[in-house]
Amino acid sequence: MAPLRVSMDHDTFMGKVQQRADLSNRGEADTATRATLTTLGERIEAGEADDLASQLPVEIDRYLEEAESGQRFDFEEFATRVADRVELDSLADRPGQLAQAVMSVVADATDTGQLQDIVTHLPQDEGYGRLLDFAEEEPEIDEEEVPERD
Repeated sequence: MAPLRVSMDHDTFMGKVQQRADLSNRGEADTATRATLTTLGERIEAGEADDLASQLPVEIDRYLEEAESGQRFDFEEFATRVADRVELDSLADRPGQLAQAVMSVVADATDTGQLQDIVTHLPQDEGYGRLLDFAEEEPEIDEEEVPERD
């Protein structure tokens, strides 16, 4: 049975990617998301990609589902593939940062067990710890959501 879809809509997802990656517009956020999720979909097994996709907004789940899954490459190659896919000079010089921003939003949009499955399938000794460091931290709280105290 596929996991239930976690409720984060496409606009919210892209807004968070745009904010966390410090991007100038939603188009750049979509580009970073497409590049990261397609590359992740190539790296993990098809079943894992499908399970993760089932919890993401329908507008972006295809990036994982349509990738040629199960390839083996380290984080350096992951970052190279993300850079090649963004095709914008303003983004291509920071693929690791873009990927980490996207993955932090993926963590917000999915259940903890699903993210843990991904973490266990990406070897830390191949540099993937840099991509998923946030996964073991406490979730960040937006300062806008916290009321000020007098």
